[in-house]
Amino acid sequence: MNRLFIALPIDREIITNLNSVYTTLSQYNDILKVVEPSLYHLTLKFFGQCQGNVARAIESEFVSLRFSIPPIPYSVKGMGMFPNSKNPSVIWTAIVTDTTLLGQIVAHIENFAKKYGIKEEDRPFVPHLTLARIRKGRKLTEALHKRLHTFAIQEFGAASFDRVILFSSKLTPQGPIYTQLHEITLK
Repeated sequence: MNRLFIALPIDREIITNLNSVYTTLSQYNDILKVVEPSLYHLTLKFFGQCQGNVARAIESEFVSLRFSIPPIPYSVKGMGMFPNSKNPSVIWTAIVTDTTLLGQIVAHIENFAKKYGIKEEDRPFVPHLTLARIRKGRKLTEALHKRLHTFAIQEFGAASFDRVILFSSKLTPQGPIYTQLHEITLK
């Protein structure tokens, strides 16, 4: 079985600009499971575990998807937490972009996923970049809350989304390994 997802890659300069956040979060490994910068992406659709036949069909048909959408400018800024800052499970930075254009891509991908029996997402799409997850049974300390607050209004850069990528993901004890399977260029 393959774990598959569709995502937009994050610009390398923005990833570099997020290094100070990564370094800070990494100091709290007992509380946080920090995302490696090389794995940063904006998830559009997570398919999860797919049987061989379904995975092969998704892979072969993904390349035939067409998006009549130009590259989409975006910026990365600030810091937030899901579901809230009192009891968070995820620490993220916001992706500020044209949500109408991005919504068109997401809707197209949701329709594509339906053909394979993949459940439609029931939460509204919130463009964000996951930076860390809070470890099960752990809580953020006051010191960490204060440190995160220093990034609350920081801007990390701007770029354009110009590719939609189908990835496979393999979970390992050291963390996930993402493999790019196919990409579609936005024109």
